[in-house]
Amino acid sequence: MTSVARRLGKFVLVVGGLKVIALGAMAAWLLRDPTPTFDARRSTLARAEVGPVTSDGVTSEQDVRIVASSGLSFEVAIRRPAAPEAVVARRQLFVVLGGHERGKGAAQLIGDTRGAIFASLEYPFDGNHRATGLAVLGEVPAIRRALYDTPPAVSLALDYLLARPDVDSTRVELVGASFGAPFATIAAARDHRVSRLWLAHGGGDTYALIARGLEREITNAPLRAGVAHLGNLLASGPRFTPEKWVGQVAPRPLVMLNAEEDEKIPRRSVDLLYAAAGEPKELVWLPGKHMMGSRPEVIEQLIAAVQARAATAPVPR
Repeated sequence: MTSVARRLGKFVLVVGGLKVIALGAMAAWLLRDPTPTFDARRSTLARAEVGPVTSDGVTSEQDVRIVASSGLSFEVAIRRPAAPEAVVARRQLFVVLGGHERGKGAAQLIGDTRGAIFASLEYPFDGNHRATGLAVLGEVPAIRRALYDTPPAVSLALDYLLARPDVDSTRVELVGASFGAPFATIAAARDHRVSRLWLAHGGGDTYALIARGLEREITNAPLRAGVAHLGNLLASGPRFTPEKWVGQVAPRPLVMLNAEEDEKIPRRSVDLLYAAAGEPKELVWLPGKHMMGSRPEVIEQLIAAVQARAATAPVPR
């Protein structure tokens, strides 16, 4: 019996060791360096499929589908002044990454562009936007593809936009709002064509952000922490967390616009991200709650704040 017990004990140790190795290998794969994937997915601009132009007399809007040689494909909504020009003027460009629900639809909230061009990106997500509960687990592969495709999508959009005769390549403002803040930070860190980075209602520490987002659905704190850690791992949060990238934006300016009553972004996350940024940087607190699709007035306030501050504090050329 002793011999059998020893053999059984060794077997259990071997199986346990294999499980640890397997889990370690999975974690290493989930947390691998994303930059080779970013580069491969960006590849080169293969074509731009231009849609019809609509106009309200003040501004015009046009959807463009960007397709890369890697197969990466997404849409951009471009909004610009509608007035005809005898000579094409090169205009300041704002590239917007909004909340995951709004996407390129954020362009519809901009209204008067005040002489600038706004380009709002649709996230390259091919899964089910409405999945909830356990159904989200089935969307993990699509979610991960979108996470890795969004930063290179920004650079591909710039490839197209900066080739337009009406865009001033020296005045490129990248705006990441809420869900879009981490991706905008990564894109600005990697693409030096971005003149200035704006982060609206964003913060650092992806684990803390996920945990805060689960508070209403999972009231049990230990269970919520476990789910948040798993979600952060599956989303490569430690690799994508913006405080790891924001230092590479300097010496280009960073402006953070945050809400005084934000129920989605912990104050610690805001302070962490701001502290990790290099100079020049600015932290601005605005009244109100977190931006959401059900709060278009908050989104409009943010857009107006970005436009006003950009006009009064232009980026040095």
